[in-house]
Amino acid sequence: MLTAEEKQRQLENAAASDLVRQRDPDRYWSALFAPASKRASLFALYAYNAEIAHIAAAVHEPMVAQIRLQWWRDAIDLAAPGTKTGNPVADALGAAISEHSLSKERLIDMADARIPEICGDPPADIQALRASLQAAEGTVFELGAAILGDRSEAAKKAASYAGLAYGLTQTLRTVPLQASRRKLMLPHSYLESRGADLAALYRGKTNAALGAALADLRGAANRALQQFRSVAPQLDPAALPAFLPLTLVKPYLKAMAAPSFNPLQTAVTLNPARRFWRIWRAARRQAI
Repeated sequence: MLTAEEKQRQLENAAASDLVRQRDPDRYWSALFAPASKRASLFALYAYNAEIAHIAAAVHEPMVAQIRLQWWRDAIDLAAPGTKTGNPVADALGAAISEHSLSKERLIDMADARIPEICGDPPADIQALRASLQAAEGTVFELGAAILGDRSEAAKKAASYAGLAYGLTQTLRTVPLQASRRKLMLPHSYLESRGADLAALYRGKTNAALGAALADLRGAANRALQQFRSVAPQLDPAALPAFLPLTLVKPYLKAMAAPSFNPLQTAVTLNPARRFWRIWRAARRQAI
């Protein structure tokens, strides 16, 4: 018979896994290829990431969003064995922090990386964009690998490349939504230097200059993926499930490179069955 504490832990784990399944199915499927003993901690990490991403995307009042992010910072800072917040996802994350000695500073960095999006402040330049994506997405890969037992420098480098490849691809996929909200999270200085007309962009009008600038960014995402692959052989094979979502980068980039693709009107998606198949194939081949 389970103790009250064990039952509570089960409820917390279920809340985290359910949230990931709903909001980030690609990472949910990827975690299923991890050892059963590690899945609860992966789900907790991914649920936290989904929560702070949801705050940035869905809460339109910056002050309210900042308050919610601060709640998560406080929950992470106070996380310790036996400490409960009453929020099942936060408590599942707290257990993962304790069990795997996850860096609280890195988890808080993930929340801080969402502030510019909340405030509608695009990165100042390409370097700032890279730093933001590596903090927001790269940290998820890095801590996922740590949960699976790989804390090596190779894993950190691979996570940095993965965060750039995956994060930039996801940013480019959501350009139509960003433009409709007049909150384009790409460096305006970069787009303008390439001849893109931001005023026209916000009216839904694209041109060759914008298309060329976005194509170059897709190229940057592809190069980051290749850099990840160059480091991947140095990873502990046990860490592979943390990086399985990367197998979707190539097909997304390919879809956005199609001649008929309109970057301001077409939100690129892939059939869920196809996404799961690619993740399954990468897990079976032990290669991304």
